[in-house]
Amino acid sequence: MQLSLYISDLLFDHDCVTVPGFGSFLGNYKSAEYDFKEQKFYPPSKQISFNSQIRDNDGLLAKHLSKKLNLSYDDAVKKIHHIVLSWSQKIKSQTIVLKNLGEFYLNQEGNITFVPSNRVNHLKESFGLSPVFVTELSGEKSYTSKQPIPTYFKPEKRTNNFFKQAAVWALLVVGLGSAFYINEKNNILEQQIAYEQEVREQSIQKVQKAIFNFGSLPSLTVNVKMKDKKYFIIAGAFRISKNAENLVLNLKRKGYDASRLALNEKGLNPVAFTSFSKRNEAVTELRIIQKKENKDAWIFESK
Repeated sequence: MQLSLYISDLLFDHDCVTVPGFGSFLGNYKSAEYDFKEQKFYPPSKQISFNSQIRDNDGLLAKHLSKKLNLSYDDAVKKIHHIVLSWSQKIKSQTIVLKNLGEFYLNQEGNITFVPSNRVNHLKESFGLSPVFVTELSGEKSYTSKQPIPTYFKPEKRTNNFFKQAAVWALLVVGLGSAFYINEKNNILEQQIAYEQEVREQSIQKVQKAIFNFGSLPSLTVNVKMKDKKYFIIAGAFRISKNAENLVLNLKRKGYDASRLALNEKGLNPVAFTSFSKRNEAVTELRIIQKKENKDAWIFESK
């Protein structure tokens, strides 16, 4: 069984897929870009990264596996556990290649390094879009505003003038078709980028997402004392404390027992929808929040 294919399926609908005991694959929006070396425009995409610090089972992958393979939830968890054990052994001596995701290997310091694959674009909004080859046209002759394009036709009478001009412009369009071809491609791409940006901005207006450095991360240490509640459903994290405070107020207006956690080691202010003392209660509420409020919410367990 190729577990990577099931992880890839989930990444189309979720921005965080956790492999219990191993780590989490995270999807981050990446705007369209132009590669000057390849002379290609690449559409917006979901850039996949890996965080080995987030490894607690949130039930998402096991539930998906259970449904797809017609297994019980416990059997699905066992299958994932066996695969993680094989990965942990394999990575000590070789590179692990996960189809549609990327490659894993240990660096000189013994830390897991992830190199994402660019063969699959997990951003649903970019489905069917492929890179567009765009190059600058060059030629011996060019026409500018100071050198108007000659038309070479005699003035006609006002009668039938519309049809005469239409015929002349038709010939010009055919003659300059190659130049307009590039402009048209650029227009289509610009419209696509504008659409993707609008969709993304609407999502950002609901909850500003946390920005992580997904390299080799130190262990997170958060000192929180809130009636022995240690499982927090995270809505976002902010470098600017005022933004964190505004989100807490907004969530409280919606009826959540929102709170602001202590500054983490990345200098971010995490904000939680609510918190629980039992993990199973947190997981149940997480699914409701992901469906109702923010699909990117996740569970943080304080030490």
